[in-house]
Amino acid sequence: MKKNLWLLFGCGFLIALTYYIFLRSFEFEVKFKAATLPGDLIETIRIWDRSFNNENSLKVDSLSRLKQTIIWKGRRYIYDWHFTMVNDSTTKVNIQISEPSQSVRNKLLIPFTNQQIENDASEISNMFYGILKEHLKITSVKIVGKAYLDSSFCVCRSLETDQISKANGMMRDYTLLASFIDAHKLLLAGPPNVRILEWNHDKGLLKFSFCFPIKPTDSLPTTDLLIYKKFRGEKVIMAEYHGNYITSDRAWYKLILYARKNGYKVTGLPIEYFYNNPNLGLSQDKWRAEVYLPIAEK
Repeated sequence: MKKNLWLLFGCGFLIALTYYIFLRSFEFEVKFKAATLPGDLIETIRIWDRSFNNENSLKVDSLSRLKQTIIWKGRRYIYDWHFTMVNDSTTKVNIQISEPSQSVRNKLLIPFTNQQIENDASEISNMFYGILKEHLKITSVKIVGKAYLDSSFCVCRSLETDQISKANGMMRDYTLLASFIDAHKLLLAGPPNVRILEWNHDKGLLKFSFCFPIKPTDSLPTTDLLIYKKFRGEKVIMAEYHGNYITSDRAWYKLILYARKNGYKVTGLPIEYFYNNPNLGLSQDKWRAEVYLPIAEK
């Protein structure tokens, strides 16, 4: 009887050891909770990833996972990020970390000695967590609820950028739009706004119109660089965003979650109205935008 028990124990141990060494896809894990949504985490990681060298790569396949290659002190690591929402404002983060060139060695030694993958994981994850804390310190999103966005007539510039480069595209063309309006003595009818036309979240790509609302006249000046657009009024859910306009898309994720939880059918892509000029020296946490998500009536 005892012999059979030892045999079963031995078989179980060998199976577990085989899985651990040859089948488990990572050697080390880092876990923490973040006071934000998965979408915010993903976009923050995308911005942070640009601080590394060009050998790094990042692939997003959903709102719950992304895979990142990091070259750190000459070593190549795979960071497999997993995001699980705990509630509307908290996400559990699990990073499964592997070093492909040292995988078996790390698995054999980590249970007994401290390895470089552990030291580097601590350094890298603490760096990201510090960046995330600073971002959250100056950023806030408040859901206002159902609203109605009035119709408008605008002069616009069509842009295609990375999601994290939206604000840079706006800044680049702000002078073009403002100068055109000033040169032709057109009357502004509201704050600058962005209308998202296409959004590929996984690839982090956008197509959008950057627009200045104006009062229409009988004879509008023509230009090959800009286009006129008329937008109809529509029902929306609204959020108020404070923070750097580079990260105003954080309100998109909060609005999408709010729509899903409250049974609203989303009928369009996000719309943003910007109420502060970043060049005037106002603290970033005071920059305000209103963000809208079109919906159908319940």
